[in-house]
Amino acid sequence: MEPRGVRIKRMRKQKRKQIAKAAASSFALSSSIVVGAHFISPTYAQFNSTDEVNSTIEACFIFPRTIEQDFVIKSEEIFKKINEDIQQALTLKSSITEIDVDGNLKKIKPYSNGHTNPSEPASDSNASIKGLTATRSALESHISSLQQNISTAKQDLASINSLSSQLSSLIQQLEVYNTSLKTAVTNSQTDTEELTILLDTINGLKDQAITECAYEETYFEERITKMESFSKDAETLITQAKEEQATSLQKVSSYKEKLNQLTKVENNIHDEISKFESSIEHLNNRISNINAQIQTLEQQQKEEQKKKAEKEAAEKKKNENKPPEEKPATTPKNDKPSEEKTKPASEPGAEQPQEEENNTSDNAGETTHQNESSSENAETNSEEAK
Repeated sequence: MEPRGVRIKRMRKQKRKQIAKAAASSFALSSSIVVGAHFISPTYAQFNSTDEVNSTIEACFIFPRTIEQDFVIKSEEIFKKINEDIQQALTLKSSITEIDVDGNLKKIKPYSNGHTNPSEPASDSNASIKGLTATRSALESHISSLQQNISTAKQDLASINSLSSQLSSLIQQLEVYNTSLKTAVTNSQTDTEELTILLDTINGLKDQAITECAYEETYFEERITKMESFSKDAETLITQAKEEQATSLQKVSSYKEKLNQLTKVENNIHDEISKFESSIEHLNNRISNINAQIQTLEQQQKEEQKKKAEKEAAEKKKNENKPPEEKPATTPKNDKPSEEKTKPASEPGAEQPQEEENNTSDNAGETTHQNESSSENAETNSEEAK
């Protein structure tokens, strides 16, 4: 691409050539007209000064029509083009909808960090069915809490994904807007350079035209002022476009940072969900182990009950096979004991069996003594008989 400075010099050179060519043609034409006028009617030319001035203006090197078309109207057309390009770029702003990223992030409420694994239950060998059942209920409640956390995290993740998508679209729109502004500013700067060349050129012609062609000074002042206003308005538009361009670039940079922040939040939520799922898997394994322990204990209880029932059945069968006199006395289960049987014995009645037992012992002693006396008498009689 041709450098800017070279392009400006080339345009100025071309403009000077055009002006020089127009001046040469006008000068040749004016010379022939003036000389011809003096040659054809020297008396008229000498004595009619007004007509001579008019003829001089008509044969001048620069014509009013040229000034209007090549400078004033040309400057106005250039300014209209600059205004159209910049306004067209600025209209894209109305289609861009801003996003309150920070406000949307605040709506994502933090959830409890429930991924810490609970303590291991008590020793399996000493755990009871009741204790294991209570531990299992606690673990199931913890799993329910973790599942709620996962549900909340997935909702937050959906919000983050939606916000990231909107933000990416916004960044893309701003980049298109910035590109449009950049193109409009570049083109407008080139057009403004052409406006500057036109102003420089007409300012260079002003003194010569006033001196040689009898132009009024106000004529040039009005037209130069108009051309300067076009140039000034063009600079104002370009400045506005540059400011918009800087603002859009700043927003793009800020939104890209926000997008990176959303990506980090999204990654953190994925990590949290993985931790929750890992914790649930761990807790489910513990519950499976507890279920196996409970099943083992229940089986042991069934076996113990079965052995006890078998033992009782064997005892019952053994008692049934004993002789009637060896069978233990049984009382009907349904018969209620009488009040006399249940009534406690009085103290004299309770001592009576003791007295009877003593009497029996005394009687037994007396009988033994009598027997011994009879034996002694028998022995004495035997000795005497001898």
